[in-house]
Amino acid sequence: MVKDFEQFQDMISRLYPELIPEDAEKNPQKTLSRTVTFQVTDECNLKCSYCYQINKGTRKMKFETAKKLIDMLLEGDRRLGGYIDVKTSPGIILEFIGGEPFLCVGLIDRICDYFYKKAIKLHHPWATKFCISICSNGVLYDKPKVQRFLEKWKRNLSFSITIDGNKQLHDSCRVFPDGTGSYDIAVHGANDWMNRGYYMGSKITIAPENLPHLYDAILHMVNLGYKDINANVVYEKGWTRDHAKEFYRQLKKIADYWIEHDLFNTHYMALFNDTYFRPMEETDLDNWCGGTGSMLAADPDGWLYPCIRYMESSLGAGVRPLRIGHVNTGIAQTDCDKKCVDCLNAINRRTESSDECFNCPIAAGCSWCSAYNYQENGTPDSRCTYICDMHKARALANVYAWNSWYRKNNTDQWFDMHCPKEWALEIINEEEYKKLIKLSTEERANVIKP
Repeated sequence: MVKDFEQFQDMISRLYPELIPEDAEKNPQKTLSRTVTFQVTDECNLKCSYCYQINKGTRKMKFETAKKLIDMLLEGDRRLGGYIDVKTSPGIILEFIGGEPFLCVGLIDRICDYFYKKAIKLHHPWATKFCISICSNGVLYDKPKVQRFLEKWKRNLSFSITIDGNKQLHDSCRVFPDGTGSYDIAVHGANDWMNRGYYMGSKITIAPENLPHLYDAILHMVNLGYKDINANVVYEKGWTRDHAKEFYRQLKKIADYWIEHDLFNTHYMALFNDTYFRPMEETDLDNWCGGTGSMLAADPDGWLYPCIRYMESSLGAGVRPLRIGHVNTGIAQTDCDKKCVDCLNAINRRTESSDECFNCPIAAGCSWCSAYNYQENGTPDSRCTYICDMHKARALANVYAWNSWYRKNNTDQWFDMHCPKEWALEIINEEEYKKLIKLSTEERANVIKP
């Protein structure tokens, strides 16, 4: 499957192969680039039903707060506590979020200016290896200040407007406080940006309430001109086995469309992946989530976290925020903060997984959010499994999609069925299961001839 967009870390790897550390394979999440997130405000002009930020407010970051963090990053002094090292992370992503980040576009522009000028003054490697990342709801896209910012930073900018597929799916969740949908505004901004010749990322969030619209939504994204279509189910509780059955039906319809129109040759669809849905090696201990010491986030008050989802705005009032420092003092400068960072660094797929998850026959590609683990279980080192049945449904749909595609093109490939029969029959019937097995075994037989 073709992926049109190159990730920033992949670009650094391609352009500067000499910068790849010798231990990159052993420590992939801490190489080449690091993401530093500025929550410039926790205020938002939408009220999306599935938003993980359940405790929004009206706080706004002061420039002095952001300046202190940038000084700490670029000067590389002891206040970093070894958390970020330019020697192993020669690239940096400056991510700006909210709430809605463009509510503070003037502040964002000032922060970027300060970072760029100081990096040049210090002859810092990040002066030529930085990316500005912003995901917006698109409501303020046409504002003159926003347009000036986009034009000014377009060469270093990764920009996207969230569109959840078609109008029906989008407006079922992404609404204004009065309940009206935001689809028309979001699509206007996305179309305008792409019509200017710029890349527009996609991010479809699949929640229980919008799942029945998934097929129509994905087709709509194709018709809008998107070639890279990213989509994922929310990690939060609420999924049922009936949702998994519907997910399989929706994915199978999408696969049929992809195959009929030969989109596997021209488009990338995150829900289909030919390297997932199989067992993982016991030695593969990489943590799926970067929220265990691979990222850094600052809230409007200057508190520092391993990820935005450890903040009060995400956890709510009933869960203690998991902090690792403050812009005034640094990272891991107190015994408590240092122990927290040490604990995060010790987390891996084995420690975070139950035996069932670790040894799962379709473990590859199963994702999780360490901060949501903390929110639900009191520790990031204990996986939530609310999406388990959804992952099984996706695994089954991928068996159908890939083997149908290989058969159509008479290739020397096949996609094995690793999902146990008892799991499969919880989602599909016996007849459908036999069809998937037949597809898989016949494709294998076509390749491995006696």
